[in-house]
Amino acid sequence: MKKLSVTKKVTIWYAIFLVIITAGFMGSIVYTGNVRASEAAKTRLMEAVADASEEINAVGENFIIDEGLEFYNDGVYISVYDKDRELIEGRRPAELRELPDFEDKTVERLKDEDGETWYVYDSNFEVDGNTIWVRGIVKDFADQSAFSFALKIAAVAFPGLIIIAAAGGYIITRRGFGPVREMIETAEEISRDGNFSRRIETGSHEEGKPPKDEIQKLALTFNDMFDKIEDAFEKEKQFTSDVSHELRTPLSVIISQSEYAFEDSEYRQQALEVINREAKRMSGLVGRLLTIARSDAGRLTPEFEKINLSELCETVAEQQSYIAGERNITVKTDIEPEVFISADEPMMIRILLNLVDNSIKYGKDGGNITISLSREGNSAKMSVEDDGIGIAEKDLEKIWERFYRVDQSRSREGTGLGLAMVKALVKAHNGRIEAASSPGKGSRFDVYMPLAR
Repeated sequence: MKKLSVTKKVTIWYAIFLVIITAGFMGSIVYTGNVRASEAAKTRLMEAVADASEEINAVGENFIIDEGLEFYNDGVYISVYDKDRELIEGRRPAELRELPDFEDKTVERLKDEDGETWYVYDSNFEVDGNTIWVRGIVKDFADQSAFSFALKIAAVAFPGLIIIAAAGGYIITRRGFGPVREMIETAEEISRDGNFSRRIETGSHEEGKPPKDEIQKLALTFNDMFDKIEDAFEKEKQFTSDVSHELRTPLSVIISQSEYAFEDSEYRQQALEVINREAKRMSGLVGRLLTIARSDAGRLTPEFEKINLSELCETVAEQQSYIAGERNITVKTDIEPEVFISADEPMMIRILLNLVDNSIKYGKDGGNITISLSREGNSAKMSVEDDGIGIAEKDLEKIWERFYRVDQSRSREGTGLGLAMVKALVKAHNGRIEAASSPGKGSRFDVYMPLAR
């Protein structure tokens, strides 16, 4: 069975709703008309009885009824009775075989054998000491006339109303959903062609202002999603290219060195050392990629424990001072004692080692690196500062991207993954990292971690 489109579903519901509303409206009109017609019939009945009473006189025990009295007028039957309720003169409807007892000034309601409604009204008065009853009877045409009229109107109007409602609802709905159809077509074309740079038309929307309606908001949401997809797709392509480039170089070195070692036994030891170095470099690259991938997948889970960050900083500073000494770089410390945080110690060591290693690589010969630690509010602030080549402002936000390296500092010493990995590790600890730099003056990296409770 073919499923109905949203447009057709809305059209059907619109038509049903309109028909229900119209039927309810007509029903209320019929009901109100019936009530008013019934009240009008009762009023006409009482007035007719009152008028008839004025046309009756008596001389002794004889009654004189004016010749102008009509016993049937405007649907009202009039009959005159004596004190014993014996009919003197008048008319009564043939449909009513039984009549109720006389009740003065009371309108009674009864039905005939056909179910038709009638009203009976009695009034008695004294004429020369004689009691006279005047009875009026009128048929309630309200139900029959109003209902019949309503049925005729419904029979004629309802089919046309349904058609008009359905047609109008379809046109309005189709027009209203026109932009949605355009979105679907554009999205299908983007999916089919793979052109993620294409966007859905959003009409006259100014940046920074709220959308004018839900349709425009939907289009903007789709475009925002396409922006993210395009960005992720471009990053994925760049990532694949960068990984291929980074792995190709050490693999080429390993292959060439191993082939050379087979040919020259005297060079074998040196070749093995080169192969070992390149293999370690590849291992480090893969390790960093794995850390970043786990972070992206939300599976980078530190094993938290209370650690003395002050001692950790002192230890790393001492270890790295030997490596920095090869370039006559001095590692200084300004560490506040007994600063404790809840963290994964191996991960914290990797964070600090990568930051210091980065400063050594891009520091200047004979320069300085300062490792500092202090409490700042509810956080521990760990900083690594150098006086090296620095980073241009335009590159500062990009240094956290995978494989990104500032042009002037490109070399095979780094992979461009160190800072991306550091940021992933800091994020896993619910911390944050900030960078500040000036070209030719150096860089500073500040890591904020929550203090242990």
